[in-house]
Amino acid sequence: MDTAKPQLMDRPKAEAKHAASEASGAALVSALDAVLGVQADVALDAVPVPHRRVERWKYTPVAAWWKDVLAPEVNTAASAGCEANPVPGLDAYRLVFVNGKFDAAASDLPVHPGVTCMPLAQRGDAKLQDVDAFSPEGSDWFAGLNGRYSQEGLFLRVAQGVELDRPILIHHHTCGAGAFNVLRHDIAVALNASVKLIQWSTAAADADGSVNVLTRADVAQGARLHIDKVQDEEGTVHHIAFEDIRQGRASHAEVHTITVRGVWVRNDLAFRINGQGAHAELNGAFLPGEGEFVDNHTTVDHRVAHCTSSENYKGILYGKSTGVFNGKVFVRPDAQQTNAYQQNANILASDKASMNAKPELEIYADDVKCSHGCTVGQFDSDALFYARSRGVGLEAAKAMLVHAFIGDVLKGLAAPEVRLEVEHRLAEKHGWDVWSDNPNDDA
Repeated sequence: MDTAKPQLMDRPKAEAKHAASEASGAALVSALDAVLGVQADVALDAVPVPHRRVERWKYTPVAAWWKDVLAPEVNTAASAGCEANPVPGLDAYRLVFVNGKFDAAASDLPVHPGVTCMPLAQRGDAKLQDVDAFSPEGSDWFAGLNGRYSQEGLFLRVAQGVELDRPILIHHHTCGAGAFNVLRHDIAVALNASVKLIQWSTAAADADGSVNVLTRADVAQGARLHIDKVQDEEGTVHHIAFEDIRQGRASHAEVHTITVRGVWVRNDLAFRINGQGAHAELNGAFLPGEGEFVDNHTTVDHRVAHCTSSENYKGILYGKSTGVFNGKVFVRPDAQQTNAYQQNANILASDKASMNAKPELEIYADDVKCSHGCTVGQFDSDALFYARSRGVGLEAAKAMLVHAFIGDVLKGLAAPEVRLEVEHRLAEKHGWDVWSDNPNDDA
């Protein structure tokens, strides 16, 4: 009886916060319309404003987003100072966006038979303003925000049977105050075609504001799509990203998400498996430090029979940081003989760190193989003792364990240069100097 009283007493406060968030959302949309001069076709009135009482946002501090992103002025001007290629030695095509604006001088667009690649703004009919259901749970307000305001991004079409000779590096850079970056990447990979994309997000130390990126990809029969996402943003940048992947028969699609640095990061991935024999792969590693928040939400929607999916997310949390993993495997009645695997493993490197994990299986078919698992623990004391008994310092020993722990995730990255740069940036952030310079060294 006594335990129910605080809940009843807190309900008015919770409802007041909910009303405040809705008011903040309406105020933000109105202010952005005025600043940006937008007469948008996308209405957000029917889409719930995120708050803690919405299950998908239960563990996400949306209030922090409202506090830091609601600003009287919005900076959408491009600024200089962005590194041209954040991945040294990588042979790739490049599209660079600085504060949400395409930087043609720093970019190198692919010129390849059967490939159409250009900034989204160069296509008058390419702005996608739909707010359809992002996941089985329903529409998302932030995805709607993207549909309302996105004007820049990548427009990519890969024709039947074409395999692009180099990956495409999409570099998002944020600098200055009041940044408001809204990008939409529209991708279609035709029959038996193949392409690799690398989305690399950086931010200057003086940057604040928000980044909202939505990638929508149609992967046709027999096609292959590989996406690497690396997030390394200094400053006070709130980053939310969506991947909406739709797969045809016998297709292969994979997304690897590495969060090196970010004060507030949320990744929402939705895979819709629409064709038999398709495979979806989702891997991620996140290593938040003091005061950082990282949230990974995944939904794999098995709609047809004879398909497979695999998820592997690993987190190591330092200082007073917070992590979230919410992964759902959704198997519809017609999706018989589905084989789905989901795993989330986490290490709390600090007694002040916290992790919220919620693996889910929602299955409406009876002939399936589905499994999920989750672990939250600390560094292996026996392994640390073994390393230290051989003259390895404590911090160096922990770094070695980190390398071993996330190594299987890093192996899946598109190019050895990407993996090596990720390792260097992690080492720089955490003060490690023990990792190998050889990207092929798995020891």
